[in-house]
Amino acid sequence: MSMKKIHYLFFVMLIMVSFLFTGCINKQVTNDGSKEQQGRVMINNHKRVIEFVNVPQRVVTLNQHATEIMLALGLSDKIVGAAHMDGEIQPEYKEQYNKILVLSDTYPSKDTLLAVKPDFIYGYNDAFEDKWIGTADVLEKQNIKSYITQGGLKEHATVQEVYNDINNIGKIFHVETKAQDLIKSIKNEIQQVKEKTDIIDKRVKIMVFDAATGNQVLIAGRSLESDLIRLAGGDNVFGHLEKSWEKTDWQEIIRRNPEVIVINEHAASSTQETIQMLVKNPALSEVEAIKKRRFVIFSFNDMNGGIRSGKTVQWLAKAFYPQLFQ
Repeated sequence: MSMKKIHYLFFVMLIMVSFLFTGCINKQVTNDGSKEQQGRVMINNHKRVIEFVNVPQRVVTLNQHATEIMLALGLSDKIVGAAHMDGEIQPEYKEQYNKILVLSDTYPSKDTLLAVKPDFIYGYNDAFEDKWIGTADVLEKQNIKSYITQGGLKEHATVQEVYNDINNIGKIFHVETKAQDLIKSIKNEIQQVKEKTDIIDKRVKIMVFDAATGNQVLIAGRSLESDLIRLAGGDNVFGHLEKSWEKTDWQEIIRRNPEVIVINEHAASSTQETIQMLVKNPALSEVEAIKKRRFVIFSFNDMNGGIRSGKTVQWLAKAFYPQLFQ
């Protein structure tokens, strides 16, 4: 073999090794064993684009749904603090959760937050106010990234926003395969309901009651909660309203005549007190839901976007159509 040919073969082999080496350093094995591209991740979130050069290592979750999503994606080792838990954690994640530092029953103060040296904060928009932890822009100047939940926050939110949140967290932490598996699991839970409710000719009429003052009643319009009701086979009688939450009056409720009233559970008042208030209102005596005492209690954690969305659709469907699930 001529020296010229040897040099040519050596040059080709050198290029191949270079490509292989580059491939190795541009990929990393993630927590779920899949290979993901290493490097910058760009996320569109709440009217801003966030750039992640590295995977966050010190995370604070500021609402229960955020904590549960992180745990479901196998990221408990990244959480240095959690706050604003509104109920019991899902049983399968309780052992992991018990090892996490709880910073506050509500949102933590700025000093409490900064004491755990977070590099990433994940929660609802109302946490990112100056009276609580400060705005996302201010935190960014302190080298703290943030992600604001879209599921349950956006006007006209649907379960798709829940999927988007899970997918985005998967991208940020390079666990996209686990994120896709979680989304698939939620979709399967919803599909199981659809297979049973597809036979329904007429959807049950639902109203979502949140609060009332005098003749003013706060009800759910086009919102994530309304979409979960739709997926469960129900028809929100106020689902046509443009805002997620709107005020109406008792007369309009009587006119729309809901067959089931979903009551949002609040710490400020017991659901039994709310039911008694509705039942004892003589003006509502002919409303179908009142006559048949058909009330469904919706907890804060169930109505907001997260890993519970599929199971929420399932138990709503069972409450709306018990005969289909006997």
